[in-house]
Amino acid sequence: MLYIETKSVDAAFHFSVEEYIVRHYPWDEPVLMIWQADKCAMIGSNQIAGLEIDLGCARREGVQIVRRSSGGGTIYTDLGTLLYTVIQPNTKEAYPLEIARRQVSEPVVEALREIGITASVEGRNDILVEGKKVSGLAQYTRHGRICTHGSLLYDADLEMLARVLRVDDEKIRSKALRSIRSRVTNIREYMSHECSTLEFLELLKKSLFERLQVRDFSLSEHDLSQIGQIFKEKYGDPAWTFEQSPKYSFHNGKRFPGGRVDVYLDIEKGAVSACSIRGDFLGVVPIRDLERVFENRLFKHQVFAEALEGISLQPHLGNITIDEFLSCMFD
Repeated sequence: MLYIETKSVDAAFHFSVEEYIVRHYPWDEPVLMIWQADKCAMIGSNQIAGLEIDLGCARREGVQIVRRSSGGGTIYTDLGTLLYTVIQPNTKEAYPLEIARRQVSEPVVEALREIGITASVEGRNDILVEGKKVSGLAQYTRHGRICTHGSLLYDADLEMLARVLRVDDEKIRSKALRSIRSRVTNIREYMSHECSTLEFLELLKKSLFERLQVRDFSLSEHDLSQIGQIFKEKYGDPAWTFEQSPKYSFHNGKRFPGGRVDVYLDIEKGAVSACSIRGDFLGVVPIRDLERVFENRLFKHQVFAEALEGISLQPHLGNITIDEFLSCMFD
């Protein structure tokens, strides 16, 4: 197995590396990467960013939002998190994805146990410590290869995780838990000795390298050039992250001193196809004039804020301020 390491902490770059290897890697030898990303919410290939993430919080806290090519749910990572990727040939065996998932999760669990962490695999894609999740896996298959990747919460900011991610209430109820914060934990809490994230990374690498017979491999300048092109065209492009969503409807409302505002939007390919603004605010002109301002525009805070420049909201919304109005959709 070959090991590729980069110094980047940009999740979009690492997803571009994965895709380059999946598309163009000339050999059948599996590839391993262990990497880190700065504050980032990674959404699954079939998810809608605005429904999974508190976009206002992410913007204020400088959290990158990136869409990956695998399915599954949204995860939050930071420099207290380790991420791992294994890319291998898509075999002709029955259930190749399940086999690949096992070939990745089992060595990770064994490595954790060697370090002194009693971990176990639960369900299809979770690794737990004492009943709490520390890792989740996701996969995709293209061009005759399977990419399996996952995260390890070592010393992540779990309070930030809870603020940034929007949780499916039904999922919480079905598990009889009160919040996403109660479902996850950091591995660091179970270490028998003080250990930084980077020190833990070295322990994990040492164990995995021995189990998987890993050798180092460096990307060439040609490789990096091709990776840069994928980054530009896909993972680093906000259109990939925000405009790949299926058509959906958005509604949110808030009460302010100047009255209640409810905003209803139909979103298609990341843009507003229909807008309806309702509430008991004291507007004096038809609200339809304001609704038209947002139609056919991308559903983004900056785009909406720019659309409102030079427009007086008072005739439409009474004493509702621009910041209050925007907070109905982006906070």
